[in-house]
Amino acid sequence: MRKIISSLLAILFLASCSDFLTEDNKSGITNEEFYTTEVGFTTLMTASYNSLRTVYGSTPWLQCAGTDMYQRERGTGNKAIMEYEQLYATDSYVKTFYQNVYSAIQVTNMALYYIDLPAVTDVKRATWKAELTFLRAYYHFILVEQFGGIAISKEPTLAPRMNMPRSTLAESYAFIISEMEAALPNLATEVAKVNKTVANHYLAKVYLTRGWDLKQSADFDKAKTYATAAIAGKGITIPFETLWSPTNENNDEVIFSVQYDAKSVASTTSGNNQQSLFGPYLGGSELKHKYMSTLLYPSWNLHNFYTENDARYDATFMLTIYDQYFYYYDSTKDKNKMIIRAYYPRFWGKEFTKADEDAWKAARPAQIATNTKIYPFKYDEVAYRAAYELDFCTPVIKKFDSPATSAIFDQNCSTRDIVLARRAETYFLFAEACIGLNDLANAELNVQKVLDRPGNAKDGKKLTPNTSIAAAGNQSAALNAYLIESAKEFAGEYLRWPELRRTGKLKEFCGKYNYDIKKIGVDVAFKGLDGQDKIYRPIPQDAIDLNEAKIEQNPGYVAK
Repeated sequence: MRKIISSLLAILFLASCSDFLTEDNKSGITNEEFYTTEVGFTTLMTASYNSLRTVYGSTPWLQCAGTDMYQRERGTGNKAIMEYEQLYATDSYVKTFYQNVYSAIQVTNMALYYIDLPAVTDVKRATWKAELTFLRAYYHFILVEQFGGIAISKEPTLAPRMNMPRSTLAESYAFIISEMEAALPNLATEVAKVNKTVANHYLAKVYLTRGWDLKQSADFDKAKTYATAAIAGKGITIPFETLWSPTNENNDEVIFSVQYDAKSVASTTSGNNQQSLFGPYLGGSELKHKYMSTLLYPSWNLHNFYTENDARYDATFMLTIYDQYFYYYDSTKDKNKMIIRAYYPRFWGKEFTKADEDAWKAARPAQIATNTKIYPFKYDEVAYRAAYELDFCTPVIKKFDSPATSAIFDQNCSTRDIVLARRAETYFLFAEACIGLNDLANAELNVQKVLDRPGNAKDGKKLTPNTSIAAAGNQSAALNAYLIESAKEFAGEYLRWPELRRTGKLKEFCGKYNYDIKKIGVDVAFKGLDGQDKIYRPIPQDAIDLNEAKIEQNPGYVAK
């Protein structure tokens, strides 16, 4: 099976690019002739961006699973990636991610190889080169987040290469930073493309991550500098529900996203599955609700992180499902007259009783049907989970809903963009860098700037952190308070696992907040067969076996 290193850089690249090469290059001309034209080279540029769809278009196991925020769905589910105990170097989800990202790197390498050919202006060529250079560095970075030191690939694979040494973690960061910093001056400002704001945001994130990993405090200062440049004096001004409105994509807060459009997908079921991931099954197509794949249940603790005054709770979760799920977005429907199919009451600080249920039904008799389901939030986690085997059992995350494709009952029908970075995260990155420097007051100040979003506080006053970051007393406690605020702000976004790993809080938060991992014991879950904790994902065993260079496996993963 000598495929991953050689074919990852050759055969897999050809597989991922074959469609556009076949479609656009029908005349039999050579690559050099084809890519000399602006139209021909644009196919490589498009493919470099479209690779983001391959990386993020399916279930984000490596970004979300095995954290405090998401629990295993009903049944056995993907226990290995969710609970670590049975996670080995042969895991298919890890291997797929590894392959997809290296394939994306090779697309950008091929585009950079031909960058000097198109007959375009020097300015356009410089901008294209900067975008591609950033994308290649970005793809390397998301590998580093998961695997640590990686094999750096900066040349197109025109023939199989069998010897790809793994760089050290320091070398990997040095490459990523040098590439992003080299790209920054020539980037433009066009929205929905790699631009200066995107580069500044991710340079802040790379420096921050390196600061934690290599224990270099100077990196936290660099992270603050780049975060400040990305923020560029702009505040958090869009109400949370408006921010995530299906009609408000690419709004002012969005920095970088995987772009989707109904006209740009091959079929009505070749979009992404983000809207279907977070919550229980809502029944079959006959009920006309959205398809839920039931892969990642928002945890009881995630619900419990929110406070009564936090309007983001209502904006994040679908707390009332009407006769058809997407009626929520139909302004022609009177929500006071529609049948309610599911209701998720939460009486803050007390349980929802039978008397409360009776009173709620009595107030809206015309909206209650024989199959109306009521699943109140319970303040006991075991009691809350008792209904996990049932459809509708907990609220689903609604932030990513795709009403435009509501008529399609499929988990991959969404044509909503997948937001990878937004300004609120930049403020959080700045705050996290402040924690790295033990400047806890400034950390809380910047988190508060996000909490002060218009409409966040239901009482119209001020939403504050659950626990004061400034008064935490030490760096570890400040990180704990910060991470709870991050969980509420970024629920369902593809950030949590890298965030917990880089801050050194992955095992601690899983042990404290992940029900399934607590059941088996956090030390049992994380302890590898070599006696070391699993703090990274495993390098796929095939990648090690196929490589003529000696590749050391990550701690915690040894051949079974």
